[in-house]
Amino acid sequence: MDDPLAVITDLLHDEHGIPVAKLSPTARLGHDLGVDGDDASDLFQRLHERFGTNFSALNEQWPEFFHNEGGTLRGFLLGLALMVPSTALTVWIATVFDLTTHIGGLVGVVTFFALWLCVGWLLPAKPKRHLTIEGLAQVIRDGAWPNDSTKVR
Repeated sequence: MDDPLAVITDLLHDEHGIPVAKLSPTARLGHDLGVDGDDASDLFQRLHERFGTNFSALNEQWPEFFHNEGGTLRGFLLGLALMVPSTALTVWIATVFDLTTHIGGLVGVVTFFALWLCVGWLLPAKPKRHLTIEGLAQVIRDGAWPNDSTKVR
């Protein structure tokens, strides 16, 4: 059997363009290398094809380690909740300062994103767990992703 550590490193370099110098065994996929969402899913698919590793338990644990591609329900609901106060604030600013429609619209966009950043800063999402290259190599050696996510390094 091929060395899983070498195969993971090669895949990350060849298919994801990550410089070899960054690919140490302790490098974290999401946090250090930026492998997340569809990129992570693609990596696991390639590893399954190469080694036959069973990653089915990862489906339930995915949100602990990786983001989904695209928006989240939390982000969508947060955006909806921020639309009302940002619109009200924009209308008030535009009225008080007698702004044109274009300037008022620009103020609205800036207001919405400023509120989005403030709320995101005040209510950060739960941080993702770390998965190192060596930890992933160990999962491959074991033949399956563990049912207990705390066993993943």
